[in-house]
Amino acid sequence: MKTDIFEDMKERVGCENISDLPYRKRVVWEIIKQHSPLDYPKEQLQKFSHYVFGVDYAVIMGILDMMKGSDRPCRKCESTC
Repeated sequence: MKTDIFEDMKERVGCENISDLPYRKRVVWEIIKQHSPLDYPKEQLQKFSHYVFGVDYAVIMGILDMMKGSDRPCRKCESTC
């Protein structure tokens, strides 16, 4: 199990600080779509989802489930990313 989604995502996005992640929602979303975040503790995924996207982790997973097989961005990301 991976240990810190905040640090890992900071590196993948190319941010200097974790506090930059909410300003890079579109890039974070694309990374989440490509790499399953399920390798992290659920509590950490919940905190990350609230911190970056302002929604519960269950909402993120629901959107990912609805988007399976589609390359279109979600409406949430189109309007707030």
